[in-house]
Amino acid sequence: MEQHRSPGMRPARANGSDRRIGVRLESLSTRWAITAFAAGGVITVIVMFGSRWPLADGDLSVGNVAAWITAAFAGLAFASAFVVEARRGYDSWRRGLPMIKRILDLVAMSLAMAMLSYLIVLAVASLFQLGFHGLTIDPWGGGALAGAAAATFTYVAVLAGARVTSEGLSILATLVIFVGTISSMLSAPDQSWWQLHFSKLGNNIAASGYRFNLSLILTGLVITVLANYVAHDIELGLRARKVEPEKRVRLFAWVYAGIGIGMAVAGSVPDDVSFPTHVSAATGMVVMVGIFVFLAFRYLPGLPRDVAVFSLLALAGVVVAVVLWVPIGYYNLTGMEFIAAGLLFAWLTVFVRAMEVYARPPREAL
Repeated sequence: MEQHRSPGMRPARANGSDRRIGVRLESLSTRWAITAFAAGGVITVIVMFGSRWPLADGDLSVGNVAAWITAAFAGLAFASAFVVEARRGYDSWRRGLPMIKRILDLVAMSLAMAMLSYLIVLAVASLFQLGFHGLTIDPWGGGALAGAAAATFTYVAVLAGARVTSEGLSILATLVIFVGTISSMLSAPDQSWWQLHFSKLGNNIAASGYRFNLSLILTGLVITVLANYVAHDIELGLRARKVEPEKRVRLFAWVYAGIGIGMAVAGSVPDDVSFPTHVSAATGMVVMVGIFVFLAFRYLPGLPRDVAVFSLLALAGVVVAVVLWVPIGYYNLTGMEFIAAGLLFAWLTVFVRAMEVYARPPREAL
């Protein structure tokens, strides 16, 4: 039970504690960034020694080396910060989860952060290469650029890993799938992929195919992590409303995790490997969202009306998107997938934020 303190004392103590934590995290992220800059710069200089490379043009480019170095440091920094803060007591409720689940969650989040960093650095390098056509860079310049990229994303990764939240995970999942899909679209060897469906992007053995499938897998795994955070928010909200949460929380956690499992399976099994498995997994995601919304209406007393209305509108939008594809034939399967995915990820973000508010006592949430 939480001890009751004097109303006048609580803000001062909380503010003082928040300041100390903020200073500590800034110091930690800065040290990691400096280390990433120095190590990334040295590694790049060694790799490029005696040659000049373009910003982005195949494997032998500054952007490619910087992207891999940045991904490695961002992933390690995220994992390190998460573990250190967990041992300090942050999100202590996660200690009730099975050890294997906590390990898998850490791996999924760290890899997602690494991949997002990799894709963004590669995209920025490619963009600047278009602007500075024909530019080549010597090892010292390449080292400075790679070090700066590694330092920037490592700094962000430490702060993100130290304070993981439901909203932060939903943003991470959305960014990974969005950036990964855009990267795959722009580098797909078959420029007519959109005439079939998005899954076509994952059917080739080029880098674009691996990026698309890996984006689906990691996004799905992050959603399974997010399931526990959403369930925890629901538990707090139910307890605040004097409702026994145990059975309901497990149900919500498993159904929400089912959304992520479906996406991960769809990425692991491209449709050219097993069409029934791929389509079943993708369809299962939508079904799980529908089940989750139904359960929210049925078992979450005090669910904000705006959230309920938006959830219904999102599901109705998916149905309309399907009807516009078949039988109306307004667009092809790619158009339907684009609209449906956009609506589902919009719902995911809105619902996660709503559950963070729902977790507060009713009066405080107003």
